[in-house]
Amino acid sequence: MGSQSYPFPRPHKPLIFLQDAVMLALNMQQKSKNWLIADVGATSCRIAVYDGGSIDNLQISRNDEHSSLEAKLSGYLKSMQNPPAHAVLAVAASVENDDICMMNRDWQFNRESLAAVGFDTIKLINDFHAIAFALPTFGDADRLEVGEATHYRNGTMAVLGPGSGLGMAAWVEGGAAMFGEGGHVTLPARDAREEQILTRLRDRYGHVSAERVLSGPGLLALHKAMHDEILTSPEDIFSEPSTNAKADTIGQFYLFLGSVAADLALITGATGGVYIAGGIVPSYPDLIANAGFRQRFEDNNRYPEYMRSIPTWVISEPVPGLRGLAAFIDQDRPASR
Repeated sequence: MGSQSYPFPRPHKPLIFLQDAVMLALNMQQKSKNWLIADVGATSCRIAVYDGGSIDNLQISRNDEHSSLEAKLSGYLKSMQNPPAHAVLAVAASVENDDICMMNRDWQFNRESLAAVGFDTIKLINDFHAIAFALPTFGDADRLEVGEATHYRNGTMAVLGPGSGLGMAAWVEGGAAMFGEGGHVTLPARDAREEQILTRLRDRYGHVSAERVLSGPGLLALHKAMHDEILTSPEDIFSEPSTNAKADTIGQFYLFLGSVAADLALITGATGGVYIAGGIVPSYPDLIANAGFRQRFEDNNRYPEYMRSIPTWVISEPVPGLRGLAAFIDQDRPASR
């Protein structure tokens, strides 16, 4: 008599458990795919999530609301059901060392302290390094031209931006981002009046960098040097630009900005254009349009045609740093998998 085998019945998991497992796997996959991106300025932070296709869950908040960057990021993650496992931060500070000290905000942190918030991966880059990655993604909807150039072409693009400090960077033709601490170059004087202003600033500070004037605190210092009047915030100047003293300060601010932007264009060979970012100029686009910025930018008696051929734009995109971080992730994504 031959033997007959029967299949051993295996227990089946209820369908609801299978669905839970599938959802868990999908959530883990999405968490691995998503990146927290943050543009960490001295005054405020812009935080969002990038999934490789879109930037979502944008939060903009002032830094005074938190005692540390770690606390700010922790609060953001707690509001999410599936927080990202990876983060890349653009920081308004030098990122060459392990310990990051923000010059215009009393925050100190490092990769380890940030990872402890809840990330498997932490990447840190300079804030204007991030904006440099965004430059080739901008179109006419993301920028406002100041003046009119004689040529519009592809090529290296540069960016500078007065805010709490002064940042500079460039996107080099061929696909590389260049950045440094250009805000601390020496501010030049173009005439006797500007030399007189800088003399007063040197008496107060010693070395006068571009950031000493082309920033929020610098605008106040410029106004005091020009009119011996102490104001408490840049808004005090911009809120009533019709007064003679304040209008004079604003006009001189844009002349200095034109000088520094021109030097940046010459140094980087920014034939693709010079962009202006930061918290000041994009907030008041009409002022730069009606100031002497473009005239000063073009005023080079050795290379006038070269300077006239370079477009100058104000960035109108509200979160250029996040746009740049998304581009940074896309460029590096194959290596991060």
